[in-house]
Amino acid sequence: MSPFLCLFVCRARPFFRPCPAGLPVDFYGPTGYKAAKCLLKDWTMVKSKRVAFYLEEEWLKALAGLAGTFGVSADEVIRRSLPDVAVSELFFRCKIFLSDLRWDEVSEVGRTAIREHLRAVYMKGLQAHLARFGASLESTSDEVETAKKRALEELRADTAHPLHAQIAKAQDDSIYLGCLYDAWKHARAGTPGYAIAQVDVGSKADGPNVATVWAVLKDNKVV
Repeated sequence: MSPFLCLFVCRARPFFRPCPAGLPVDFYGPTGYKAAKCLLKDWTMVKSKRVAFYLEEEWLKALAGLAGTFGVSADEVIRRSLPDVAVSELFFRCKIFLSDLRWDEVSEVGRTAIREHLRAVYMKGLQAHLARFGASLESTSDEVETAKKRALEELRADTAHPLHAQIAKAQDDSIYLGCLYDAWKHARAGTPGYAIAQVDVGSKADGPNVATVWAVLKDNKVV
């Protein structure tokens, strides 16, 4: 298979075009701003065209993964990432005053903002995850592992409410373990919205295969 895959996106005509005399429009001349406004109006009214471009296959796979988070296709992820007409208009208005302005400079501002936002979200999530075990960002890896083992041991020690199914899942998923342990502590402390109760596992269609087990609940839903 070729390392590149072809996708399609919409593209409008180039913004810059010769004036009737065959020379570029002088945005700094007496009629420059008026000419720019006319070109902007013309540019935004152009009908969309479908053009092909190439994308590395690994990049496409990553885009497909993003698409799966909100139920759209990879090409829709690309389309949503493109600047809309209003942004493009504003960019060219800026070029009236800053002729050397480049789109790659502007787009890097967006990429940087996305990276910073995701880093902040990740660190916030990691901090909350560690806090559920009584650990912190300053804890060593050994301290975190010890805290996780202690959480599992405490859950297993609650023999009055054996959480076999949830503990089995928590052993292979540390994120779930943190959520379960935190909810279990809230339930034992009597926090409103949390409970440890018996629930039926399976559907009525399963008949005799329906089982009743202990589980930690949050807002009446199994954690």
